[in-house]
Amino acid sequence: MSYLTLTMSLGDPNGILNYNINADKPFVRKKFMNLFDWIEYTSVAFGLLYVIFIIRQHILCWICGIVASALYIWSLIHAKIYLEAGLNFYYVIMGFYGWYHWIHAKQRTTTDEPAVLPVSVWQTRNHLINILVCVLLSLLLGRFSHQLTDSPRPYFDAVITVFSFSATYLEARKVLSAWVYWFFINGASVILMLDRHMPGYAILSAVTTILCIKGYHDWKKSYTKLSKSHTIL
Repeated sequence: MSYLTLTMSLGDPNGILNYNINADKPFVRKKFMNLFDWIEYTSVAFGLLYVIFIIRQHILCWICGIVASALYIWSLIHAKIYLEAGLNFYYVIMGFYGWYHWIHAKQRTTTDEPAVLPVSVWQTRNHLINILVCVLLSLLLGRFSHQLTDSPRPYFDAVITVFSFSATYLEARKVLSAWVYWFFINGASVILMLDRHMPGYAILSAVTTILCIKGYHDWKKSYTKLSKSHTIL
């Protein structure tokens, strides 16, 4: 394979330039990847805004999440992380679902206070069933990806994808333990993004892993406060 080279024949009195083009040359690849760099950084920025807003239980989180996920799809396809790309398409859909679910909380309230979807908890049995189903689906999806795509980490990608599907649904329903799922998912994503040479997303995953602790703490306070108010009533 050849590279983009610029050579001048010293024996040529006319100084004729000879070009041989191939995008595998590092500096050429960087030039053509500038668009993907901008997409990555913009997606990372909106991804951080999404986490900040969802910790604060602000409905703008879903708008930021939709934009971040839509941009992320392009970067993931370029990096051959196909299952994650499909996952982010799901994120876009769930973004609209979460936005709709949160904004219509007003219809379920009986007071004049601003409508806020309450934080809820799952029973241990529900989590065990959820984890078992996710593990089985991860094995099936990983095998499918291994056989039909050129993904370098099919099973690792499948585990992150399937559990992210579940965690996103829990998040949209405001289930407290969603933050526990995301803590481990984002931690694993750091490894995957570094493996695929996507430092921007690796940093985002590392930051969101830490923010999961705050998110869990804040949502738990909200849940505890609501539980006490219901006990008093």
